[in-house]
Amino acid sequence: MNKFYSVLLALLFLPAWCVADDHDNEKPEQMIADSWVAVPKAGHENEFEEALKAHLALRTERGDPRTWHVYVPVTGKDLNRYVIRSCCFAWADQDSYGEWSRENMGKHFNETVHPHVATYHHNFSELDQKNSHWGEDTKANYVGVTMFHIKPGKGGQMSEAIGEMSTLAKDHEWPRNWSWFYPVGGAHAVGLATPFENYADMAPMDENFYQFAKKHLKSEKKTEKLFDKFSGAHSGGDYTIWRHRADFHPKKEDAKED
Repeated sequence: MNKFYSVLLALLFLPAWCVADDHDNEKPEQMIADSWVAVPKAGHENEFEEALKAHLALRTERGDPRTWHVYVPVTGKDLNRYVIRSCCFAWADQDSYGEWSRENMGKHFNETVHPHVATYHHNFSELDQKNSHWGEDTKANYVGVTMFHIKPGKGGQMSEAIGEMSTLAKDHEWPRNWSWFYPVGGAHAVGLATPFENYADMAPMDENFYQFAKKHLKSEKKTEKLFDKFSGAHSGGDYTIWRHRADFHPKKEDAKED
């Protein structure tokens, strides 16, 4: 799998995730996130960061209807990547926003940020609101993301397993928050994101999810059947930890017109 695609898959999570529980009928039935991956030119890292901060500040100054957040990986080999992400909106919202962005921000981006960028990658992701559980007060300074590669013809089986596991977790109050998402472009995959306040929050819990499921299903056989359904639908997964760079998110009073 192309490394930039893998990065993009692993970014649909994080603060301002905006995933609604299934009881929230005010949200659109289908919501998406818009994400970019940028790799600075060698030796331009500092210039890139300063330019991107200035660009995001100007977006705030000019009344950008979306909020953009920046994330960087803290695990893996390719640590020179920046994910710039906004969430969440309906597909129809993208038409008017694309026009606003081109008219108000295109020139500034091309003159300030673009000269310091070696490569870009862009994608959208659809958010699985029904099977996710991400509270409004969730602290997600870090997010662990696993991308599962779905086997050909196993999409329905994967969806069933995700629904059963998520319902079990919600009904019996699994103590962690989580979110499922599907990338729009690229290989057939599904992502699972888990937020953490800090590194200490990443320590394994006394009870893992298999033990949790077995306790509430009250059957080893039923638990094995559920986990076999899930594992039989994918060919493996990749796990990455991402850090939210809050210093890129300008406060309105700090934004200045260039």
